[in-house]
Amino acid sequence: MLKKILGTTGTRLITAIITFFVVFINARALGSEGVGEIALIVLGITIILLISNFVGGGAMVYLVPRYDAFLLIVPSYFWAVFSAATGAWILNLTGLIPSKYLWHIMALSLIQALGAIHLNFMLGKEKIKEYNLITLLQFTVLITAVITFFYVLNHKEVLYYVYALYFAFGTTLLLSFFIVLSFVRPASLKGLPEILKQIIKYGTFVQFANLLQLANYRLGYYIIESYLGKASLGIYDVGNKLSEGVWLTGKSVSMVQYSKISNTKSKEFAVELTLRLLKFVITATALMLMVLLLLPESIFQFVFGKDFSGIHLVIKSLSPGILAISASMIFSHYFSGIGKHYHNAVSSAIGVIFTVIFGFKLIPSMGIYGAGITASISYSASMLYQWIVFIITGNVNLKKFIINKEDIVFFFSELKKLFITK
Repeated sequence: MLKKILGTTGTRLITAIITFFVVFINARALGSEGVGEIALIVLGITIILLISNFVGGGAMVYLVPRYDAFLLIVPSYFWAVFSAATGAWILNLTGLIPSKYLWHIMALSLIQALGAIHLNFMLGKEKIKEYNLITLLQFTVLITAVITFFYVLNHKEVLYYVYALYFAFGTTLLLSFFIVLSFVRPASLKGLPEILKQIIKYGTFVQFANLLQLANYRLGYYIIESYLGKASLGIYDVGNKLSEGVWLTGKSVSMVQYSKISNTKSKEFAVELTLRLLKFVITATALMLMVLLLLPESIFQFVFGKDFSGIHLVIKSLSPGILAISASMIFSHYFSGIGKHYHNAVSSAIGVIFTVIFGFKLIPSMGIYGAGITASISYSASMLYQWIVFIITGNVNLKKFIINKEDIVFFFSELKKLFITK
C-alpha cells in the first residue's frame, strides 16, 4: 500500500510543481486580470464536471468492484453529454462564466467528464499506477502547450490557455479510454434499472457533497469578483493554488485509502487504516505548510510580479483551513469507502453555511485576507463535524489520534515491503 501512496504522492508532487509553473507563466503573461478570467473559466468547467459526476464520479469507484462495467459506463456517457450541454447553458444564463467562452467551456467540460469517468473506473479496479501516469501526462501536456502558445508562437491571450486545456484533457480521454476498453464487454441491459438505482443511491450523496464542497471551496471566488474585481480574484487564486499545493499528501493518501476501503468489507480495518493515514497526512501537511509560511512576501512578488501583492497574507489566512481540509479529505474518503456518503454532504453543507455567513461580511470589509479567513472557518467547521461522527460511529477512543508505537511499526513495515520481495 505504501508503494501506491508514494507513487501517487510523487505524481501529485510533480503535478503540483507543474501547476506552480503554469500559474507562474499565466501570471507573467496575462497579469492578475487574465489569471482571474482563467479562474472563472476553470471554475465553470469544474462545476459542470461535478454535475456529470452524479453518475460517473466518485461513486463509480465504490460500484466498479460490485457491478458489470458495461452497465456502469453506458449511463455515465449519456449523463456526461447532457451535463456538459445543460450545465454550460445554465452557467452562462446566470452570468457565472465569461459568455464569450461558452462553447469552449461546454466542449472542455464534456472531454474532461468522459476522461473522469475512465479515471474513476480505473480507481475502482485499483489501477493506481496507470491512473497516476495518465494524470501526470495531462499536466505535462498542459504546460508544454502553454509554453508553446505563449512563448514559441507568442500568443499571450486567455483563449490560447483554453486551447492548451483541449490538448491536456484530450490526452487524458484518449489514453484512459483504451485502458477501460479492456475491461468492458457488451452485456444485456436487463440489469440496467438496478445499476441506475445504485448509481442514484450512492452518486447523489457523493456529488451533492462534492457540489457543496465546491461551493465551500469556491463561493468566495464569486464574492471576490463581485466586490473586488477580477484583478483581486487573480491574486487570491494564485495564493489559494499555492496553499492547495500543500494538500498533495492528503489527496494522494486519500485516493489510495478510498480505493482500498471500497474493496474491503471489514469496518475495523477501515477505521484502523483511516486513523493511521490521518496522523501521517496531518503531520506531513503541517511540515509543508510551515515551509510555505516562512517564505516572505518579496519572494512571491519577485516570482509573479508586483501585480500580485498580498499573496503571503492569503496563504497566512488560509493556513488553518488547509490543515483542517487535509484531515477532512481522509474522513471524507473513509465515509465514501464504507458507503456513508451522506455524512460528507452534511459536512459540506455546514461549510457552505459558514462561508455565506462570514464571506459577505469579511470579504467586502477585509478584501482577499477576509476571503482566506472565511475559508479557514468554513473548512474547520466541516472537518469538526466529520471528526465527531467518525469518533461516534467508529467507536474510536481519543487516544487513538495520538501517534503511537504501532503507527511507527506499521509505517516501517510498509516501507520494508518496498525493498524486500518474498
